[in-house]
Amino acid sequence: MAEKLEIMRQVVIDLATVFPELTANEQIYLVPKIMSIDSMAPLELQVCESGVAYPEHDGSCRSENFIVTVGIFRKYRLDSGGRHSKALTDLAVSIFKLKETVIDILDGKFLTGALLTRPLIIQTESAVTETKNTGQLLKTLNFIAGLNVEMT
Repeated sequence: MAEKLEIMRQVVIDLATVFPELTANEQIYLVPKIMSIDSMAPLELQVCESGVAYPEHDGSCRSENFIVTVGIFRKYRLDSGGRHSKALTDLAVSIFKLKETVIDILDGKFLTGALLTRPLIIQTESAVTETKNTGQLLKTLNFIAGLNVEMT
């Protein structure tokens, strides 16, 4: 368990390296599940574990595949001055670029210090959804990561 927690913490740190305007453990942080909070910053990234599968068992070694989910939250405001189309286009481009940056830094990586046995691989991404009535949009990215665990 401590190894997986270290992996999740390293995901936060690695994401902070490509988003210098965000601070690890403030705007990029671990959560038990991806969730909207009313007092969020204009841009936040949440990281959580979203499930585990144990596909193989070979003697005293067990393979563990777990899902690392990254939630990208982006606040938005639309003005009534007739510029909503430009604002929405800019927002769509922003979310697309954020998603691509997260995939670029994590996909195919073993993380700093080669923490994983098998690299993070992008599996799925959600559609953009609106969270509650808070003026926040959310896109989630799911990566599968692999460990081999020695059984005692």
